[in-house]
Amino acid sequence: MTHNENISTWKERIQEINKVRPEAIEFLVKSGVEEDSQFSALVVSALWVDANEKDRLIFTALNDIQKLYESPMVFNEIETVRGVEPVIVGESILNSFYCLWILEWGENQGISVKLSTNSSVYSPVMSIKGRTHQDEVFVIPTDDEQKFLKCMGDCFLLETKAIL
Repeated sequence: MTHNENISTWKERIQEINKVRPEAIEFLVKSGVEEDSQFSALVVSALWVDANEKDRLIFTALNDIQKLYESPMVFNEIETVRGVEPVIVGESILNSFYCLWILEWGENQGISVKLSTNSSVYSPVMSIKGRTHQDEVFVIPTDDEQKFLKCMGDCFLLETKAIL
């Protein structure tokens, strides 16, 4: 990338983040987050922008899982959730902001994809978890599509114990 391309990329990202900041501030107020609201709003906004960029990949993968699992099993609609939860980091309790994509089927099977970061710094982490086996598989780096798809396939296999 050239110098001008870098600047253009950064400006576009800043504009996208600033565009969702009012919604992020409203989310923080409704959630009762009592931290530095301006910094937290930036963290939440950056997370949401990154989640929006991953929507197509995640929805496509979850829809493909439905096609792969040839069964009379009825899949629920893919659910998306934005949230905040407390996490213990060392001796401190911080907020963890997250975006979650959930696909459930049968009585107790499902897969969820979570993109999260804690409130002290923007450092997104992506994980995939099956509903029955509860092991969380971390996708590192978060922008590696092939690694994501491999982890999704592995999680699906563990969740269904399917032999295709």
